[in-house]
Amino acid sequence: MFLKPLVTREMNPDLTLNLVRLAPGGEITPHTHDTSTETFYILAGRGVSWVGAEQFELVPGVCGYAPPGVRHSVCNTGDADLEALSIFNPPVA
Repeated sequence: MFLKPLVTREMNPDLTLNLVRLAPGGEITPHTHDTSTETFYILAGRGVSWVGAEQFELVPGVCGYAPPGVRHSVCNTGDADLEALSIFNPPVA
């Protein structure tokens, strides 16, 4: 996984913004964020995400979020990189 910070906690104490790139077959394993909401917007590629018990397809233009404490994951099911913007509010430590 490639991650590039675009807006850091130092730039804006209320949120962080990252560009995330996941190679074909790559996965962000199930995890939670105790106090932050993660909002993600798909720029390119295809994948599947699980947020809690809900599964949905990721394609360009899809926007979703995982509330604090809710288990979530992402898998790139396509043949190209999956690219997304990921926003944490408040910023993760």
